[in-house]
Amino acid sequence: MESPSQTPYIVRAAQAVFFLNAAIWLQFGVLSLIRMAGGSPDRAITAGIVAILMFGNVAAMLLCGVGLGKQQKRFYYLAVAVLVVNILLTVTDQFGVLDFITLVIDVGLLALLIATRSRYLSAR
Repeated sequence: MESPSQTPYIVRAAQAVFFLNAAIWLQFGVLSLIRMAGGSPDRAITAGIVAILMFGNVAAMLLCGVGLGKQQKRFYYLAVAVLVVNILLTVTDQFGVLDFITLVIDVGLLALLIATRSRYLSAR
């Protein structure tokens, strides 16, 4: 495994975007929890479930960001799968400005991973 100073810039950029994406989803999750505290019991349950799913997405994004630094096939495939699921869920749900921002980030990151796939799929 390469040290962080030897990790190619493009891989570090992909990692940084995953971490940025995780930070955005963390904020969404926290906002859902805040919303949960101020609503009816039915809405609170729904907001709680949504927050848990968002925190799961944060964990997946962090795992992908850390894993991409290892430049292994399994983390590449996991990262692609997480992005594809996020893209599909974003376009099949209510769509607003924040959804558009995360969609642009996800599509751009997916394009970056596809363009640099040889870094992750070679020999390891």
